[in-house]
Amino acid sequence: MRRTLAALALALAAAGARAEAPDPGYVDELLVRARIQGLAEDPAWLRLGRWRRKATGWVSEVDGLRFFRSFRGKTDPLAELASTVRGFFEPVRDPDEHVQCRFPARLQFLSERLGIDPARLPHPGCSKLELFRRQTAARSVTLVFSSYYLNNPVSSFGHTFLRLDKAEGARAGKGAELLDAGIDYAAHPDTRNPIVYALKGLLGAFPGQFSRMAYYYKVRTYNDAESRDLWEYDLAMTPDEVRMLVSHLWELGQTYFDYWYLDENCSYHILGAIEAAVPRVTLLEHVGAVVIPADTVKALFENPGFVKAVHYRPSIRAQFQARAAGLDGREQELVERLYDDPETRFPDDLAPERRAAVLDAAVDLVDLRHFRDLAVNLAPDAAATRHRLLLRRAELRVQSPELRIPVPEERRPDVGHGSLRVGAGGVGSTRGGYAEVDFRVALHDLGDPPDGYPLVAGVEFLQTRLRFRLEDGKPFVDELWALRITSLNDFGRFDLRPSWRLRAGAVALHDRGCDGCLVPEVQGGTGFAKVLGPLDVYAGADVGIDAREGLSGIDGRGIRVGVGPGGLARLRLGSFAILLADARWQWLPGASPGETFELRGTLRIPLGRRLALALEARRAPALDEGSVVLHAFY
Repeated sequence: MRRTLAALALALAAAGARAEAPDPGYVDELLVRARIQGLAEDPAWLRLGRWRRKATGWVSEVDGLRFFRSFRGKTDPLAELASTVRGFFEPVRDPDEHVQCRFPARLQFLSERLGIDPARLPHPGCSKLELFRRQTAARSVTLVFSSYYLNNPVSSFGHTFLRLDKAEGARAGKGAELLDAGIDYAAHPDTRNPIVYALKGLLGAFPGQFSRMAYYYKVRTYNDAESRDLWEYDLAMTPDEVRMLVSHLWELGQTYFDYWYLDENCSYHILGAIEAAVPRVTLLEHVGAVVIPADTVKALFENPGFVKAVHYRPSIRAQFQARAAGLDGREQELVERLYDDPETRFPDDLAPERRAAVLDAAVDLVDLRHFRDLAVNLAPDAAATRHRLLLRRAELRVQSPELRIPVPEERRPDVGHGSLRVGAGGVGSTRGGYAEVDFRVALHDLGDPPDGYPLVAGVEFLQTRLRFRLEDGKPFVDELWALRITSLNDFGRFDLRPSWRLRAGAVALHDRGCDGCLVPEVQGGTGFAKVLGPLDVYAGADVGIDAREGLSGIDGRGIRVGVGPGGLARLRLGSFAILLADARWQWLPGASPGETFELRGTLRIPLGRRLALALEARRAPALDEGSVVLHAFY
């Protein structure tokens, strides 16, 4: 027995000696194999290093220098490969800093392609990496889309992140996935000033980093605090691909990218991480120059079979609305009264089961209105109300039926139209005829086909309407909007939130103030909206500022302020058409003229998923016109 142990010890010592002093000839042999295979330009290797072909050659999107072994690594995939292979065989000094521990995805890839003999490698242990793997314990992967949140400009277009699932395929049990790891990529800002934030985000001035947190934390943030629906897309990945993704995420967690709001954003780098782990799929080539989260979800479906299943996780608002819908008028009134006073008495004839349903809805109403503050102990009164309601609910000793919310399949982000829209058509007006070209970078307006988007919200980014006079072909800009947002909230018993709209850009005026001039404008308004079946109506007031040299504004200066009522109405005729009317009237104090108005009416007819026909009429003080435009979505 002693001889056996001694022999084993000698063998381990010999193996350790070989690992500490690798044969240089063996490393050179591996590098020769890599050159013969052209491994430095293999798509899988390039994806692991995030190298993209530019006019000047290869350049990695990673901006943290720690990600590279070679000082030329950011622009030279071959130099980085050679340095990485040599690093695998370096003596172990600081185990967690060894190349094998820092770059496990590279080790997995190069070991498979080059046939590296594991017995000839040192064994650093990699305690931090192994702890990360044990904590994630990933057996499958889900991409999660958090729906649009117009109260935060950064989240107006939605958000995507990953969930590393401990269960394979079907969930282990209800709620079990809440303990899985969520992997997020986000900017780390150094300012709270919204203007500075927007500017830096557009210019890539923030570092973007991957981070890990429990999935229940993301659910609390998005589902509850911000009342955003979550859509979960289970991905068809092999165990080796899952392991590769976990390893690659570990590598990315130690570095950073410059965060660009329009392209290299959360969704872009989440897709890039998936591509690196699953070379058989193509994802980033299916998104445009401006990367919209909903479009990245659609990219998953460009790879048939890659999405195994889709799950819906309703927001706290959707849950409350489902509970309230099951109550009659008297019961809904009780919910309001309990929210104001948790000691409210129930009518004697109300059955225990109905009392339980009322209390469940009242608790959800408290959560809906106060969850963000409740989570950080900033709403003591609401917390006391909630606690008392839960005590009364427990006293009933009645089990509520499971809340079943129908999945709104038409709201799935993958079924919506493409975010980029182009259009071409003709215009007839009191000033003659025009050809028109319309272009919008993103995302959706209230006249577009509604599937896949919020029912009563529209967000448009960089929308331009260019026209050409038929008589001489001379072009001019009719509209140029940097941003247009409409957020309608269905005003009712339990939702008292106002609606609002905002637009910022430039528009051609058609009144005596500067007839036909393209004038920079910022205009915002607030009011109340109501959803009446297929009819949506809004009424409110708008305030706007126009400014340009030559504008007949306040006291003859080139600036004018307008204030007045505004409204819109939309009739949704199923999949056949959408009718949209928008009206604005403004008083212009101190300016000439002293008032102005704008009326628009639009009929949009969807022609499949990619096309729509738009017929529009517009009236202004010095203009009447009608147009026909064919829109295409990409």
